[in-house]
Amino acid sequence: MQNFDANIAFCQEGDAPAWEALVRHYQGRVYAVAWYYMKNREEAVDAAQDTFIKVYAQLDSFRGSSEAFLPWLLKITRNCCIDRIRKNKTRKRYEDEFSQSMSLENQEDQQSNPEMQLLSEKSVSLFYRALEKINPVNRDIVLLKDIQGLKLKDVARIMSLPVGTIKSRSSRARIELSRLLTELKGQN
Repeated sequence: MQNFDANIAFCQEGDAPAWEALVRHYQGRVYAVAWYYMKNREEAVDAAQDTFIKVYAQLDSFRGSSEAFLPWLLKITRNCCIDRIRKNKTRKRYEDEFSQSMSLENQEDQQSNPEMQLLSEKSVSLFYRALEKINPVNRDIVLLKDIQGLKLKDVARIMSLPVGTIKSRSSRARIELSRLLTELKGQN
């Protein structure tokens, strides 16, 4: 991790190759979080770019270690997305496009047989439909903890909630998500 800490120091000193390496390393995770919130490829790309602009501007204020960087970065990502949603009211406008673009994403990403592709598309679509139905705070916890793989303490820090609250809400969210998936499977 010393290498990472040195890379941050180089970025803080204005080293362009170090900054480029940092962006390349984290751009996929930032885009994934932005995609979750924005539900649109172009909006997610714009939100990811906004995130890295803010990170670059605030990099001098970052004093943490390598373990603290990802939660700090994802908190900025989440805040950028929420700001974009508030400003543009994009959530309603892109809900329909989300379900269509999920199919397109899966077609681009998968090179398996058509039967497996159809099953996978249905599963992903079903999962995201169920995820949309749970409480927004619980949804964020699932995204950060279960999908992004952050530790409880990092999720708590990002969401400004106690660790115990994150732990109990995470458990309830998974139970609720499981129930909703079962219900939605029964409807299809």
